[in-house]
Amino acid sequence: MSCCRGLLRYMREEIRPGCGGLPLLLRQDCPRLWRWTLISCRIRHDRRLQQHGFVLAVVLWLLLAIAVAIGFGVQWTQERLREARLARDDVESEFDVLSARETLLFLAATVPSTLAGQPLEPMGEDELVLRRLDDFGGFDRSPRGGELLLDGTPYAGPGGVTFRLQDEAGLVPVLQPADSALPRLLAALGVPAAQQRRLTDIAADYVDLDVQRRSAGAEMEEYARIGLPAPPGRFLLHPRELGRLPEWRDLDPSLRERLFPWLTTSYSGALNLNTAPVDLLIHLLPSCGEICRARLHRRHEQPFLSVRQFEEETGVRLPGDRDVDYRLAPSTGWRLTFTAGSGRAWNLHVRLTPLADRAAPWAIDAAYRSPRPDSDDSPRTPPIAFLASPSVARP
Repeated sequence: MSCCRGLLRYMREEIRPGCGGLPLLLRQDCPRLWRWTLISCRIRHDRRLQQHGFVLAVVLWLLLAIAVAIGFGVQWTQERLREARLARDDVESEFDVLSARETLLFLAATVPSTLAGQPLEPMGEDELVLRRLDDFGGFDRSPRGGELLLDGTPYAGPGGVTFRLQDEAGLVPVLQPADSALPRLLAALGVPAAQQRRLTDIAADYVDLDVQRRSAGAEMEEYARIGLPAPPGRFLLHPRELGRLPEWRDLDPSLRERLFPWLTTSYSGALNLNTAPVDLLIHLLPSCGEICRARLHRRHEQPFLSVRQFEEETGVRLPGDRDVDYRLAPSTGWRLTFTAGSGRAWNLHVRLTPLADRAAPWAIDAAYRSPRPDSDDSPRTPPIAFLASPSVARP
């Protein structure tokens, strides 16, 4: 009863909201109610804290989710911007390559080449008259000075483009592998004699029209045995097609990468001693010593004017018939290699036909993407402005 009387007195005298200001009377008269009140107050307080903690946790999780979403959005945006920049660079690189290509083709079709390479300045009427030997295309091709070399030397073009001009006559033809300098080149690269014969015979069987197998070659039966398509009986379309043939595909990859750029399927004839890459000539001429190499490296300043001069100044006896197997003037078939600033590279095989009747002055036989040249040679700067700067008008 005392607890009830204390509770009534508490309810009559002092009733305050919450649990913070309980009167002393409740504690003295009704200790049980006091303890129960304290417990209930703690329970309500703890519930409030739990509710506040849950709300805080939800807010933090929402902020974290927003931050993660923003981070992913920023990353996605940066990737799209990077892709857009790369696409823009590719387009600009293609325009630069197109500019260099058209300029070089225009020069090749309008300015006659010399023994030193491709001149950049057009010839005047007086010079043309002096150089014209007859009315049937005869032309004096003595060097003029300032020519672009046709031996694959890299040059700097517009917009960071690097271009190389390679006379196809300066490469080893593989249209008829058995009759070319291919065996000598394989020997110079360290291929054993027995393997040289197998590689040459397999390549010859691949392009001939008959089904008779050479002693070390391969025909339909050998291809079927190892699960390869039968040889098509046609000329090679590209030197890298050799990499699909038996025995050839087992060659060391580094050896193939050195060999294939020195081969051509667009020309079959005499080797040009002025436009063959120096490294290729050194491999084809095993007796080429220090004097020979030094003279070959001066070739861009002093091109050879005759095959006899080549033998006299290099001290090397050329194998074969020097009047039939070698030449000095550029051919009409060129390989143009363009490497853009983005790293992409293209090859063009061009036939020059400046005297063609009712036809274009050049024809592009093939155009394809190619591996980026791994040469570390610094590109030369062309001796004329419009090849290095796109802002200068073309002639």
